[in-house]
Amino acid sequence: MESVVVCADPGSWQQAGRFAARSLGNAELKTFDELRRQTPMQPILVYLTHPDYDHLRSFLQFLKPASPDVVIYYANRLALRDAAQLGKLVGETRPSHTSVVFEAKTAALSVLEHSRSSGRKNGTGASGTRTRQLREHFGLTQTELAHAIGISLRTVQNWERIGVAGRLRQLRDLEELRTILKESIKGSDIPAWLRAGSDAFAGERPIDLLKEGRARDIIVEFRRLQSGEPA
Repeated sequence: MESVVVCADPGSWQQAGRFAARSLGNAELKTFDELRRQTPMQPILVYLTHPDYDHLRSFLQFLKPASPDVVIYYANRLALRDAAQLGKLVGETRPSHTSVVFEAKTAALSVLEHSRSSGRKNGTGASGTRTRQLREHFGLTQTELAHAIGISLRTVQNWERIGVAGRLRQLRDLEELRTILKESIKGSDIPAWLRAGSDAFAGERPIDLLKEGRARDIIVEFRRLQSGEPA
């Protein structure tokens, strides 16, 4: 069965787990906080049981438009006023990549279709090109990319030559960072920014952090600044 992530708050955790096991097979169950720490590449089903939308609003704002597709499944009966409020929230925060459903079967079919579509777009034939494009986006050599994600040079060479199936766990931080940089910095300025010392990283160059396998440190700092915390 296709890979998806199910997200729920603590009060809905057990219900969400039963739904995932019954309808989605190998789905991963995550909290909102876990997904903030590391955003998955596969589609996300948000399991809701009550109209407390604070977590949902901040989560959708955090994801940004370029992140994974989201299906919001409201599992309990919802008053028309609350349903309208939920639709308005999605429309205001992330309408292009988020849908809302109220039936279990529809929720499962919707998120699985997103997963299949994602798999077709990111199949084996294109993965070698994707790896190379990601490396070249940051201006890394094959050796530097190998160091950055903790694999061998031979593995990088194989990935770029013959491709690999699906989205690789080791590349997810770099893919997430690429998305963040595109949202925050003009494309033509990214190479210069990567190679300039930054006060946010105690004078270190972001490119050097990448080479040391510390892409997650850069992502966390960007997310902190995006949330409005002082530099």
